[in-house]
Amino acid sequence: MSDPDFKSDPRWFKQLFESSPDPTWIIDNNQFIECNQAAISALGYASRDALLNVHPSALSPLRQPDGEDSYTKAERMMTLAKQQGLHRFEWLHRKADGTDFLAEVTLSVIGLSDRTLIHCVWRDITERKRVEEQVQRQNELLRAVIENFPGAISVVDADLRLLTCNRQFGRLLDLPDWLLQKPGVGFGDVVLYNAQRGDYGLGDPEQQAAALVERARSFQAHKFERVRPNGTVLEIRGEPMPGGGFVTTYLDITARKQAEQEIHQLAFHDALTKLPNRRLLNDRLSQAMATSRRSGGFCALMFLDLDNFKPLNDTHGHEVGDLLLVEAANRLKRCVREVDTVSRFGGDEFVVLLSDLPADRTASTKQARVIAEKIRVAMALPYQLTREHEGQADTIIEHHCTVSIGVTVFVNQEASHDDLLKWADMAMYEAKQAGRDTVCFHGSSAG
Repeated sequence: MSDPDFKSDPRWFKQLFESSPDPTWIIDNNQFIECNQAAISALGYASRDALLNVHPSALSPLRQPDGEDSYTKAERMMTLAKQQGLHRFEWLHRKADGTDFLAEVTLSVIGLSDRTLIHCVWRDITERKRVEEQVQRQNELLRAVIENFPGAISVVDADLRLLTCNRQFGRLLDLPDWLLQKPGVGFGDVVLYNAQRGDYGLGDPEQQAAALVERARSFQAHKFERVRPNGTVLEIRGEPMPGGGFVTTYLDITARKQAEQEIHQLAFHDALTKLPNRRLLNDRLSQAMATSRRSGGFCALMFLDLDNFKPLNDTHGHEVGDLLLVEAANRLKRCVREVDTVSRFGGDEFVVLLSDLPADRTASTKQARVIAEKIRVAMALPYQLTREHEGQADTIIEHHCTVSIGVTVFVNQEASHDDLLKWADMAMYEAKQAGRDTVCFHGSSAG
């Protein structure tokens, strides 16, 4: 039995036409002249009689979603199909019950010997458009969230290409538009730009960028702080995405860090002189004792009291007295080493902690005495205190003020904080009784 001759038997085309699951039409002279059962079902009609010998716009609302008249647009679409041989577009159709649905329409030209027909196929894309619109709404929502995030956000894929970022990303990291808008820009481009302008300090920019890219490829969650050259402090947090890539947030925490520093300053420093207060002195004293325990080196604690402070307050007021305390604090700081601590204990009393002295009591006492004498001489120099008057000339007040100093030298944990302060205080009172402007050592620490 030979194969059927499809080309000579028109029934194969009729069968193919009728069995198509998509609504299918034949257009002749810009009118529907034939349709399949799928077309009848899609439009909800009982038979094809109402669908044939009508213009395509007759099965559509008056206007299409873009606002163009359906008749005019249908004419234009059919003309384009005849010119191009194939034309595809979206079209809003109307069912028998008055409801509309969106279809993707494909027009293809069938050339006959005596005329030109158009083969028309609809594909209902209502669900696809619904999903697309839902995705679009989700994307718009995500974009709104990203743009309204209080910091910067960047998203990179598994190849570290920049998928998206908000405007704050460029602003906060001071990145130029040309870089972020460059096609295919990636994480490596951004860090190389930062390295080349010195964001990561001294070093070869290419090596710095390569190291950061290599670290990023591990796709591990991370959180750290980075201080930009302009002083901005960024809290950077990266979270890996399924399948690779990162969502990274950048928060400007400069104000918070400054507030923390101010709180720390208030908690551990004297508001007037900016010297460590008693709380910080106790911490430093504990550290000094721990270091002494490990090294065997001695430390010294000095208790200082200004000898002629009250008359200044009584004569010129507390404002001038505060000026003297600030100047006294500055002189004390200039007399000691970086490892030492100068603290305001209260009123006109100061405490100086000398750390890292020799591991010999006699040598340590000698060094402490040298520093104490240096302080005594510096504090006895005349004070030139400038009192400012709004709208008037400043007043210069000269004041002479000495200091009485009590010292105790200690090692390891041979006494408590309170004992050390008590011993230094007792030695200070000995200096007062000895005529002031002098240095006295407590007990055996006198050497």
